[in-house]
Order: sequence, then structure tokens, then C-alpha cells
Amino acid sequence: MVKNTIGGSGHKKQASKYAGGGGESKMALKLRISESPYELYAQVTSLLGNSMCHVVCQDDKERLCFIRGKFRGRGKRDNTLTVGKWILIGIRDYETPKKDKLENCDLLDIYSDLDKDRLQTKLPDVNWYTFLKNDSINSHTEALIGGFKFTDEREEEYNNLIEASGQSLTISPQNALTETMATPVANKEYDLEVDFDDI
Repeated sequence: MVKNTIGGSGHKKQASKYAGGGGESKMALKLRISESPYELYAQVTSLLGNSMCHVVCQDDKERLCFIRGKFRGRGKRDNTLTVGKWILIGIRDYETPKKDKLENCDLLDIYSDLDKDRLQTKLPDVNWYTFLKNDSINSHTEALIGGFKFTDEREEEYNNLIEASGQSLTISPQNALTETMATPVANKEYDLEVDFDDI
């Protein structure tokens, strides 16, 4: 250990075994990619506690993931695991799956938001649709509290219009402005009284 010259409870931070490895940033680190058929990409669906979580893998199976010691304690700072995070898991091929239980797997790597973009560009042949669909659900601003869904009149009206039209919401960025200017407003009379004397 490094000699404690200042005292107090912070002396353990100075220990040489905890000394940094050159201050390398996460950007400069190499992106870990699946190199084996037993390594799959997954997304965290729920945290269970006791260093376990439920994940949905790229093959649309739900598995029980064990968070290894590397990602807990001191290693948790840069590897915070939350619902919706993309991770790399290792399937336990030496275990036989039980009938009524989820398969077990181990956490190998946690990807940041920047790594998500890098993965999608580097591996376009992988089916990322399941993860992107779950991302949009997680980022949706619906307030679900105690089984109740809180909406306003406008949101219900918009959902009814979308269902009635049967069109998807995806608009290309090039046509977004022209489509919004070209589409007429729905046939609805608004009770707006404008007094030109006030203007």
C-alpha cells in the first residue's frame, strides 16, 4: 500500500491496487463484439436484485442473467446496469435447461448509448429490431402508476386518428416538412373567435 500521509478514512483510495490504468477513456476502448455462437446481444428488461436480472436476447428468448463481480462494487461506476441497457451475455452451454425455469447466462459487457450506434453500424446483419422496439417503449412518456394509464383528450384523439388512417408514424426527414405543410387539417371546426381590434 501507499504510505498514508494524510490519515482519515480516504487512505484506502490511495492503494496501488486501486490505481488507475493510465486514464483511458471509454471512447478509446475497443468495442467488444460477439465472437462465439454462445455470446449473444441482449437487453435488460428487469433488475431482480441479488446480482441477477431478466434479459431479452437477440433470438427473442428471455433468460436469467447473473451479474458477475467485475460489474459490481468498484467496477460498477462505469458499468451501471439499468432497465433498457444493451449488454453482451454468455450462454452457459454446460448447463441443461430446466423445463419450467429460464436459462441462465452471464454478463460479459455493458454497452453505452454511443456503443449502441457503433454496434448498429458495424453489424447491420444482426436483428436489432427487438431492442429498438423496447427502447421506444421505455422512452415513451406514458405514466403508468398502479396499473392506471393517464392520458388527456388530445392523446386519445391522436391515437384514434392514427388507427383510422392505418398509416405508420415513420416520416423521412426529407419529406417531413413538405408532408406536414401539404396534409390538410382534419375536418374539425374550431371555436376560435378573433377580434381584430385587439390585434
